[in-house]
Order: sequence, then C-alpha cells, then structure tokens
Amino acid sequence: MSGMKLIRYIIIFPFFLQVHVHAQMLSQTEAEAFINSLINDDINVAAYLDPYELKLSHRLNIEYQEVRHKFLISYGLDSDLKKDMRKKKLFYHIEIQKLGNGFSRILFTVPEKTYEQGFYFKGNKLISPISYYTWNWSRLESEHFNFVISDTIFWNSYCVENLEQFYIKIADLLELTEKQERKIRREKIYYILCKDEEEIKQLTGFHTRGMFNIAYDFIITTFNAHYHELLHLLINYKIEKPHLYTHPFFQEGFAVALGGRGGKEPGVILRLGSFLYESGMMDYVNLLNKPGFYQYDASMSYPASGLYNYFLLEELGIERYLVLYARYSGKAEEVDRMYIVQDDLPPIERWHEFLREFKKIDPISLSWNGKEADIIYRDASADILEDGNRYYFGIKDTLLIATGGVRHGFRSKKYEEIFPNKKYNGEKYLIAASNDEISIYNLYTGCLMANFVSAFSLPIKNVPIHEGYYLFNVPKKLFDEELKMIFNKKGSN
Repeated sequence: MSGMKLIRYIIIFPFFLQVHVHAQMLSQTEAEAFINSLINDDINVAAYLDPYELKLSHRLNIEYQEVRHKFLISYGLDSDLKKDMRKKKLFYHIEIQKLGNGFSRILFTVPEKTYEQGFYFKGNKLISPISYYTWNWSRLESEHFNFVISDTIFWNSYCVENLEQFYIKIADLLELTEKQERKIRREKIYYILCKDEEEIKQLTGFHTRGMFNIAYDFIITTFNAHYHELLHLLINYKIEKPHLYTHPFFQEGFAVALGGRGGKEPGVILRLGSFLYESGMMDYVNLLNKPGFYQYDASMSYPASGLYNYFLLEELGIERYLVLYARYSGKAEEVDRMYIVQDDLPPIERWHEFLREFKKIDPISLSWNGKEADIIYRDASADILEDGNRYYFGIKDTLLIATGGVRHGFRSKKYEEIFPNKKYNGEKYLIAASNDEISIYNLYTGCLMANFVSAFSLPIKNVPIHEGYYLFNVPKKLFDEELKMIFNKKGSN
C-alpha cells in the first residue's frame, strides 16, 4: 500500500458555501409550518430541506422500503407523541435560536413529557445536525471516500490507503456492478472522524464510538479504520432497496465477520467467537431470534454471530448469502417475531467441520523454533528472528516498531491510551506481552491486529518465558512490511 497515491487535498469550504449565501433567515411562521408538517406526516415535508442535503441523502440510491423521508430517520418526532398532538392531547412549544453564520435552530419541546428535539437550519432551509457541526471541519478526498475530520492531528494518509484497500476487497466480495462502483467513485463514501464520543453525540444524538448514519449514508466514528460500520453501509448499497430492519444475527454478524468491531480487526473477534463455541459458552441456536440475541452482552453475541456468518459466507457464497440476509429483513414488528429456522442454514455437520478447521488457524503461536531461524533484530529488550513465513519474537514486555511511514506531528490515540505519560514518536506497531496475554497493535489505525489471551485458551496456557523474554511467533503477513528491511533501515525504538 505504501506506493499508492490516493489522497487529493481540497480547499476547506463549508458544505453550504455554494447555496444560500444570502439566504433569508428562518421566520417564526416558517418554523411553525415546518413543525406542523412533521406532526401531520406531510408528504411535502422534503420541501423544507436544503436541496444540497436532499441530494446528499439520496446520492447512493439506497432507499429503505418502509421509509418515506429518508433524511428524517432518527431526526424526526416521536411517532406516539405526534398522534397525541394531532388529537390535541399534547401541547408543544417552539423557539428559534440564532447560532451565527446564517445558522439557526428550532428547539421543539413538549413540557408535559419532558421531550425536546432540535432542528437545524441554514437560512430558512432544514439541514442535518451533522452538516451544522461539521461545516468548517477539514476535508480530504480519495478515490472512493470523502473524509470530514474534526482534528487532523489524529489522521494520517495510511488510514486513507487502508480504507481504500478494504473497500476494494469488499466491493469484490459483494460483486458490486460496474455501475455501482462508478457511483461510489463519483458520489463518495462520507467518513466523518470525530475526536470523541461527545462529538458523535452532538452530530447524531447517540453516545457511541461509531455508527452508520442511514439518513445520509455517513460513517460517523472515532476510529481511523471503522470497517464494521463501513460494512453496514456497503451491504445496504449492494441491496439498493433494503428493508430498514434486519435480524441482528445477520446484520451484526455480517459486519463482524468481515469487519470485526471498532478498534479490533476481524480476526481478533472471530478468534473470540471460536473460543465461545469451543468452551460451550455460546451456541448459535440461542441467537436465532431477536430476544435470544439481545439476552447476551454484545461481547458474546457479536463474536458468536460473526463467526457463524463468516462460515455462511464461505459455505454459501455471496449470492445465496444475500438471499438469506434479505429473507430475514422486514418491518420492525416482523423482525421482532422472526426465528431463523435450521432448514435455511447449512447442515450442522458442516458447521462443526468448519469449527474444527478454524481453530487450527492461530495468528499467534506459543511454539518457538528460533534455533533454525535467522536473527533480524536484537537488543536488550527484544530478539526477532524469521524463517520462511513466520517471525519469532522474544520480548521483555513491550516493543515499538517504527516504519517511517507517517507524517511528522501525527498523534496516535491508541498509543496515548496505553502510554498516557509518554511521548509518541511515530511508531507504527506496538507489541505487548505478559504472562497471560500478547497484543499486537497498528498504531496508525488504532486497531488491535492480533492477540492471545490465556483465559481464552483451551486448555488454559500461559505465554512461555525464557530468561525474562516472552516467546511467541506470528505469520509474516500480519505486517505490511518486511521487518528485516525496516530494521536494516531504521531500527526500532
């Protein structure tokens, strides 16, 4: 990936510079008309929306079967309250708040229910909170993405290349048509990088580390490489007219199978899923209806469904898998009642065979055959050796590897999380080892690439130690570069 040149820097302009520069400010009459339109589910409510926003919401042609106004998903009024207001059982209050730079906000409140909702306007046209809060954020463009970035100090070109490569891989797996691929190149995937969860809450109303915003098909996240949420977007893009709701066993299982979870590569989560099945702590049959899925914490249900969906993708292929995915999608009340029947799934013997083979694949092995390997790096804190396709590590506790592939001044959130009082010097990889755990991080993306946890091994095994060095080996393909070349050039910090 190091040879790619995917970023095109563009001038930082607000979203709305090209429209409504001298727009009329929102009046009380217009505000009341807009709220009445929402309360009465007026089919013409889209007339209040800024035309650029409307185009943005529909740019990828993802339309949900149960939704009339896509741009209002999660941004409208509570449906039960609307019914009571139409019957004059509830009364409301609206206030126009001027925000500067041509922006204003309608604060809508229902005092009796302690309910409030805010609606943002540019001039006298509705916009999303996302557009309001990000209008002066930094912007970068690549072949398939538009990046909207709160603080570029936490961003680097490697992340752009990494997401581009991931998109290309998934577009191939989903068998996107040439027409679909052209549209992505033209209209772009919007990737909005926030500093923290508080910024996401400002933009979306949800306190989370990352999400797929379906009203505008945006990825909104605190992670430099949020594959999981990108997969939610791409499967909907493949389907084009999906249902608004899908059984979580498939919806989350698909995104975990190929994208892991925020801050964790898919292999890490799938290994956990394998342990949950092998230990008997989980069985996919307990996740086949929605209440069953949500009776477990996401730390268990997501890895378990992710591994099974990984199996389904291998067993069925993408075309048959998408048929199954669509079969268990529908209206909210329909999905609530759905139970995935075994006859729709492969024979259970095939699943057990898959599990037996999967557990043989271990990215971190505790065996150590360093005698026949070549030394590529040695100092007081670490030994690194290599043979044909594996690296052998002996490290005291932590090892930082710099590759020289990031701009000066970049700050790694993951590094600062692990070492809050230490200076970051641009290292790409962090390897940490102890008696009961090994973790390998990519500090550019902030992702855990691979790990071994003693408590998740059967039988329980500790990391071997010899003369104060923890010993293990990993496949060379785990790293982007040949470590021998890196150490020959720059060494390690």
